[in-house]
Amino acid sequence: MPQTIDRDKVRMDILCAFEKCMEIEPMSMVSLRDIAKVAGMSHANLLNYFDNKEDLIISYVRYARDFVADKCRRWFASHDRSDYDSNLSYMNDLLSYVAEGKLGETRPIATIQTYAIANYNPKISAIIREEFDEWHHVMAEYLTQVYGPEVGSKEAEAMMILIAGTFICNYTGALTGDINHNIIGTLGTLTRS
Repeated sequence: MPQTIDRDKVRMDILCAFEKCMEIEPMSMVSLRDIAKVAGMSHANLLNYFDNKEDLIISYVRYARDFVADKCRRWFASHDRSDYDSNLSYMNDLLSYVAEGKLGETRPIATIQTYAIANYNPKISAIIREEFDEWHHVMAEYLTQVYGPEVGSKEAEAMMILIAGTFICNYTGALTGDINHNIIGTLGTLTRS
């Protein structure tokens, strides 16, 4: 009897192999042969799952898009505002999660690279815009649920800026991370008269 192959699992395994390759060199330098080797398959077999490198990158960008929106939804669903002593501590906890994640949690590691290549690839650019549109929708939905109808699109956009910056700066190790548990509180000093 022939073995049944779970195509979605194999595609995900290939995307994970792609990520492993990008731990060593930038996306532009990673070849399909490199990815196939890390995935433990032949180059020809990899081409049964992705037509070419652009197809693989586009699939990776879609995976990152869906991952982030899902994680935001899950965070809000598992963190009730009433469990916090203030709005500040609630939102700081969200940003702390964005900065550091949960122990053992894997995250798409090449999102920053995909943002850069979006400038040169219209298909990837469109998916990145979809990603940010989805984030905006998720943030607006949950912020409105938590804070009421007076909070909406502008606050969601401000949170997206904080989330993207927090993620990028912590993921790349660009900053110390010393403020990860009080990002919004630290910004508060800038608004005092």
